[in-house]
Amino acid sequence: MDSRPLRVMFLTPYFRPYLGGIERAIEQLSFQMQQSNAIEAVGVLTTKYSFPRHPEPTWDDQESTPEAITIYRLSGFPRRSLPFYSVPLVWFSPRRMKKYLDEFKPDVIHFVGDGWFWGHLWAWFWYRGKARFVFTPSFHKLPISRWWLKPINAFLSHIADRVVALTELEAEGVHKAYRTGKDKLGVIGWGASVDAKTGEEKGSPVRDYDRGRSGPLTILCVGRLGSHKGQRWLLNTYRMARAQFERPVRLVLVGRDEGASAGIEKFIVQHDLRGEVIVTGEVSDSELAEWYAEADLFTLFSQYEAFGLVFLEAMTHGAPVLTHDVGANREVLSQGAVVVPRFNHAAAAHELVRLVNDDEARRELGRQAQQYALAEFAWPVVAKKYLEVYQDTRTAA
Repeated sequence: MDSRPLRVMFLTPYFRPYLGGIERAIEQLSFQMQQSNAIEAVGVLTTKYSFPRHPEPTWDDQESTPEAITIYRLSGFPRRSLPFYSVPLVWFSPRRMKKYLDEFKPDVIHFVGDGWFWGHLWAWFWYRGKARFVFTPSFHKLPISRWWLKPINAFLSHIADRVVALTELEAEGVHKAYRTGKDKLGVIGWGASVDAKTGEEKGSPVRDYDRGRSGPLTILCVGRLGSHKGQRWLLNTYRMARAQFERPVRLVLVGRDEGASAGIEKFIVQHDLRGEVIVTGEVSDSELAEWYAEADLFTLFSQYEAFGLVFLEAMTHGAPVLTHDVGANREVLSQGAVVVPRFNHAAAAHELVRLVNDDEARRELGRQAQQYALAEFAWPVVAKKYLEVYQDTRTAA
């Protein structure tokens, strides 16, 4: 049995300085795994593009972060990518990729998310037989316009030694759509970061929402400002509910603009919600943690959520969740959350009013949320599960 420490390389088209959900997951997995004697080094193979598809030719080819993550970046040709897909559909040098792989010498190559098939294909081509492959897809039903992704994802599922879905719902979809054998298909959810103010002890007491605080109750929504994340739908629900609030309330929308910001600002002005609905734009990680700590209630009504990492991040801070039944929400948010029927304005508005006005119910739900998130989805717990997968793939080799 090979007992050498592992060298793990993650593949993703975007990484630092951009950190979306997948990228934050890679970062946190890296931090946690480096605490283990079973890990020798962690690297990330990515591109010189910022999200979405914006070329960054001045970025370094290679760098090592203060946390000892080695980042390798590939340039694309041409620099400008076609705008119809979220991953840059350009040529990346296979030989440059091989150079990076040979330099890092990974034992495990982890494809995180699907879509960057050029990177996946050449990593497998150069290192099949040398490294073991783990694939964590972000599964969703593909529209007809993207039928061509199905055989690619099926191929990736076939060549991977282990396929790890984020939820049981997603695992079933992967099995049916890509014919992935259940013998190599597992489920590990993403984790949630634990803020220093929250504490790392399971069941640490949830903050008292109102004691010693002044000002309005804070409802927080975190997500890119676009049609997918449903901020306009939330605003309509909020407007239906606000007349029944028994206290001052503010709704805070945090997230990078992806085309919806102008419409949201217009809605705020039209309905005289200035000062009551706040749009922060994109914020730093530390600022986001402060908003989570400030939130009395977290709500998000996306069109679909494969996992919903922001829900769990809010829950670790003791914020209860209000959302609706799309994707894996009901499976993942089994405690500390209210999940209403999908796109049901009346049900969402009713629960929003109840959670704003009923302090006891909101606090108890927040307490449940924090205990559940810390016990099941703290990053040390998730990293330990992935480390077991990596070690199992080596044993099976």
